[in-house]
Amino acid sequence: MIEIVEYRDEYAKELSKIILSNMYKINIKEHGKDVIDKISKHFTVDEIKKNFPKRFKCLVALKDNEVVGTASIDKYKGDETDKKYIILTVFVKMKNHHEGIGKKLIEEIEHIANNIGCKEIMILASVYACEFYRKFGFDYLDGKKIQNEDKEYVLVKKY
Repeated sequence: MIEIVEYRDEYAKELSKIILSNMYKINIKEHGKDVIDKISKHFTVDEIKKNFPKRFKCLVALKDNEVVGTASIDKYKGDETDKKYIILTVFVKMKNHHEGIGKKLIEEIEHIANNIGCKEIMILASVYACEFYRKFGFDYLDGKKIQNEDKEYVLVKKY
């Protein structure tokens, strides 16, 4: 059974392992080792404990009480309307891919977005995740499938 709960520091160690494992096995193919080495510094246990609680809402997926995934929603920097948000750090444990965990996390994030009056939500996605988010009604920014300078695609959904 999958349960979605709010982040607690006790989850940081396992979340760090999940995120780094995905980055070094999947994202590295598109970004290269130098970029992943640089980004990975943001996902040490200490960095997760420092930064995840600052996000508007950080969720953790548990399967039989084991940490198997995470996703966060935060205010979009620079938005003065309080109506734009961004989805951050969506990762599922490698052995649990294709079990519906990512789907449950995104559905819960969207539920939160609807409850707070979000009008637009954005996500930066690797090439491997674009179609996953498109299944939820996200589309490429301005309808253009273009990578940004960090080799990510910007997808948005309006409510």
